[in-house]
Amino acid sequence: MNHRVNIVKAQIVEVWINAFWKNPNRLWAVKVTVSIACLLIPAELLFHNSFIGTTMALGVVAMALGETDVHPRGRMKSAGLTLILFFMVSSLVELLSPFPPYFVWLIFISAFSLTIFGGMNARMQGVTFGTLLIFVYTMLGTGNAEKWVYQPVLYTIGAFAYSLVSILLLHYRPYRLLQEQLAQGFHYLAEYIDLKANLFPSKQQVQMQIRNQLAQKNIELAQQIEVCKNNLYGYSAESSAEVRSVVNVYYRKWFLLQEMQERAISSHEQYDLLSREVSNIELLEGFGQLMREIGKALLLFGDSLLTDQPYKHPLSLEWTLSAVQKMLEEERGASHYHTLSLLMKNLTDLEKNLREEETFSAQIDVTVFTSRKPESTRLRSLLNPEHPRFKFAVRLTLSWLLGYGMMQLFHFEKGAWILLTSLIVFQQTYSATRMRLFHRVFGTLLGVILGVSLAHLLPTLAGQIVLLLTSIYLFFYWLKKNYIVAAIFITIYVLAAFNLLSDQGIAVMYPRIVDTLIGGAIAYLVVRFVWPDWQYKQLPGLLLTAVVKNKRYFESIYEGSVSEEDYLHNRRTAYNADNALTSAWKGMRLEPRHTRLYQERAFNLTNLNHALLSYISAFGVHKHAEDLTDKERSFCHNVSRVLHYVSELLTGAADHMQLETLLQEANCWEESIEELQKDQANRRAGLIYNIAHVSRKLLVEAKEIVHQ
Repeated sequence: MNHRVNIVKAQIVEVWINAFWKNPNRLWAVKVTVSIACLLIPAELLFHNSFIGTTMALGVVAMALGETDVHPRGRMKSAGLTLILFFMVSSLVELLSPFPPYFVWLIFISAFSLTIFGGMNARMQGVTFGTLLIFVYTMLGTGNAEKWVYQPVLYTIGAFAYSLVSILLLHYRPYRLLQEQLAQGFHYLAEYIDLKANLFPSKQQVQMQIRNQLAQKNIELAQQIEVCKNNLYGYSAESSAEVRSVVNVYYRKWFLLQEMQERAISSHEQYDLLSREVSNIELLEGFGQLMREIGKALLLFGDSLLTDQPYKHPLSLEWTLSAVQKMLEEERGASHYHTLSLLMKNLTDLEKNLREEETFSAQIDVTVFTSRKPESTRLRSLLNPEHPRFKFAVRLTLSWLLGYGMMQLFHFEKGAWILLTSLIVFQQTYSATRMRLFHRVFGTLLGVILGVSLAHLLPTLAGQIVLLLTSIYLFFYWLKKNYIVAAIFITIYVLAAFNLLSDQGIAVMYPRIVDTLIGGAIAYLVVRFVWPDWQYKQLPGLLLTAVVKNKRYFESIYEGSVSEEDYLHNRRTAYNADNALTSAWKGMRLEPRHTRLYQERAFNLTNLNHALLSYISAFGVHKHAEDLTDKERSFCHNVSRVLHYVSELLTGAADHMQLETLLQEANCWEESIEELQKDQANRRAGLIYNIAHVSRKLLVEAKEIVHQ
């Protein structure tokens, strides 16, 4: 009997791990759904009052959407502050909503101040967003309760219940959220490498598409590395000295992720040249298969972080590595052998990073990072009218005031959905707002169609509760994966909630659609015409930053005089600058046609900068292999001089008398490289030439910009 019980327990644990513990989105959705169920079902059974249960459920939703801290102590601090703000803001909305002249001032002060405070740090961003949600939720529920205090109390109880569940889970597994963020980083890296494998071999027609996809995936990876950094700093700030050694383990995994990112991004040769010049297609396919095996291993490594189970290095990866090495040795003496051998060494080191992760991690000194604190922005700088957060606060506040004016003018009964749509749709840039607006409106329309159909199929009280709980689970599951799908399920959730409240869920769908369209239109018009930050205005500054950061990263490699900490910082900031430039160019494509100045040139510059970063990364992964020769180092200085001149051209500080001289020198670099490669001691001349080749193209593009 005991044996059978143990088998059943083991099966339940296995299902739990595979279904939820390995999937943070499902785990988050389960936390929210269980919290709502534990409040809603007893409220229905004991009080037979759906207002109590649905109001507490909204408190759960607002708290879940606003939680950020990864340390139990930090989460308790943010939860305490959030609960106070929820009660205060909800109370003010209830008390002042009957008096429109005063309520306008409440909207103005709350929207602007909370948005500004949200720019200070990650904690405040989550707290203030949740509070703004409660502001709108209270407007929607005004008039449903006998006393004004009911809504503030019920929202606070719901938020407290979810916080209790969340904090208890975090106390039980205090490093869980660090593990989730790092695992996500390794999963993004796996997707990047798997995507890059499609370049081996590839035709020139598809390479541009693959490179664009790689650039997008690299943005996700770099952003996740920054999220991990901020969470690690936040955890360090809240941790005692006794647990620092455990936190250091996760710092080392973060450094491992960055080390492997550099190897993954690196390019040792132009891929169209490799596919044309290497006659042994099976060899190139072998490199592609090796990358796919490394990607699978990275997924397993990420899963091991989530489950606390030891990572098992796959035998298939070792077999593939051995087979490709044998095939490569058969090509010894061919013109492309040296380039492929460098690529092979890079992939071998990637595999070694995983296989000997503990040995690699033990070599990293992380003590300098344990005293770091999360990044924060001073309130004084946020109050500068030129700061993007200030502009964002002005736009959001204006959209709320316009939405409230529409409510009063046309006497919309549930017009607060206008404000809710503006809050959800509004992003800091025009392109991001436009994208979110489309997702929100499209998802709402589909949600209405699906929700009305399901409401007819589940007309009973139990059916509506099941529909509500299922839809809120699916909303949180899809929220970070696909916002259109998430918008569908939050619409169904609203329909089920109103069916519980007054059996009018279907009736409120039409005004919800109208209010969503009005709120979206207001958000679009405000972000379009009020202080618009068109990307073409940002591109020159972003390009300058990217060139300067790439130059510093390049110099960190060949000069060899910086500390390991400075090298890691220079590498990470170069990646972030490249991602900012790529994101700006992608955003430019969604802006009005008359603002898309220099779109083709911006595309060329963005691609050149990313190529430069890829070649510098390839140079960086081999920096410890051997010392550079004097001739190689001299060539690096010449390349660095050109990059410095490009940055001066972009700032308008360049001496134009030097331009033609530098161009003539750069045009002779191919001959210089050929001379260097005659001496086998200059083993990294080819890598340096790739950097020089792109730097020369950047110089030509910068010259054209200046002439324009």
